[in-house]
Amino acid sequence: MLSKLSTKYALSAVFIAGTAAGIYAQAQAPAARPQRKAPTGQGLLGQAGAADKHIVDADAAERGKKVYIQECITCHGPTARGGQGGSDLVRSLVVLKDRYGSEIGPFLKKGHQTQGSPAAQFSKEKIEDLADFLHLKVGDTLRTSPLFRAQNVLIGDAKAGEAYFKGDGKCTQCHSPEGNLKGIGAKFEPVDLQQRFLFPKPGFGRGGKPTMVTVTPPTGPAVTGTLVQIDDFNVSLRDADGEYRAWSRINGLKVKIDDPYAAHAQLLDRITDKNIHDVTAYLETLK
Repeated sequence: MLSKLSTKYALSAVFIAGTAAGIYAQAQAPAARPQRKAPTGQGLLGQAGAADKHIVDADAAERGKKVYIQECITCHGPTARGGQGGSDLVRSLVVLKDRYGSEIGPFLKKGHQTQGSPAAQFSKEKIEDLADFLHLKVGDTLRTSPLFRAQNVLIGDAKAGEAYFKGDGKCTQCHSPEGNLKGIGAKFEPVDLQQRFLFPKPGFGRGGKPTMVTVTPPTGPAVTGTLVQIDDFNVSLRDADGEYRAWSRINGLKVKIDDPYAAHAQLLDRITDKNIHDVTAYLETLK
């Protein structure tokens, strides 16, 4: 996923910043570990992500960095982008869906192999710190990060990209190079093409289709509209008349989300680095 931007990461800058945060924290009176609830909304993979974003705690991320070095770095590499037999954690769906250890914890508790102590014995605090560090690594790959540097991403095979687009990628179920993607290569730079098909936003070859939601209260008719926000406690939408509607997520309330970008989120779980660069090269030819 995010690894596909071929970005060079200034890891030393992150560590220096983290160390500075740690030194500052040591100079203060010890603070109680904040209690943070893991939401159950769509997270980074859906349009409601802003409502349940994992907020990284700098001190926890610094502690998590030490956990990562002790337990994970050999397999997953110094930047969590993959290493000796370990997967790229920055684009792992377990990490992306995680909120404060909600996904990482259960995964590790199953007995995932680490280089030190058994993962099944990790404390809740250790898991939360590791989660903060991994979310920090994800944040470093975003274009809003001061560490982000766009590199040349046109290193793929356009013909192979076309084959994947029309074959295993199943992109033609929603897109057509002669239709909604016609001329897309002339509209965006390669790095933007890559970012947009991995993490699409309204208007990228889908006619700006919003995420729709249908809310069915325990009593009364179902209401369908454009999703505004969803979290553990509330869900809101704008109906066909533009009216704002909101509900508390009580027992018996049913919520069904229709995300037009769900296929892109699912693609992240199977697409390879080569596939991504090949598809980028193919999309760049659609001018």
